[in-house]
Amino acid sequence: MAVHAVCETTNLRAVHYAERIWDAVCDADIDNGTIGYLDGQAVEGGVIYNFVAGVKEGMAPVLVHMPEWNPDTSNRLNQRKDKFFNEAGVPFRCFTLKAGDEFALSPEGFAGNPEVGKFVSVDANGKLAVADAPVDGAVMVGKIMRKRQIGSTLVTDLRTYGYERMMYTVKVESLA
Repeated sequence: MAVHAVCETTNLRAVHYAERIWDAVCDADIDNGTIGYLDGQAVEGGVIYNFVAGVKEGMAPVLVHMPEWNPDTSNRLNQRKDKFFNEAGVPFRCFTLKAGDEFALSPEGFAGNPEVGKFVSVDANGKLAVADAPVDGAVMVGKIMRKRQIGSTLVTDLRTYGYERMMYTVKVESLA
């Protein structure tokens, strides 16, 4: 089974200051932590918008984050954050990014090797491209501020219990 990006939205204005959380849909499977923009309503007069991965000049970047927990508890695998993805055609939620927002991503959400102190911008697939310096003309520039581990494992002779994941906190430095 594929490993998908894990995202945390703990320091976003949309979370703390009651800003709009968007409902969106995409024609492809999308991981949490993907960045894109909303390109019109999916149905005329509706409240669900079309999500497009990547960024576009003049369009506000949004971060995909849908709660990972599935109410079907009959299968342990669908309870893991790194096994969750948003299925094509199924609505999910997005948060508008603002300068100063912070969110955390696992390494699967980056294009390149994330390291504290490096800069990021959004690539055409909605992943964060890692660079040593801010990219000129980028619609969104962020900086990797912290690295931390979530979860843990216990290894016995018979099996390994639990899982751990490294998370990298990104602060949005500027938006075009």
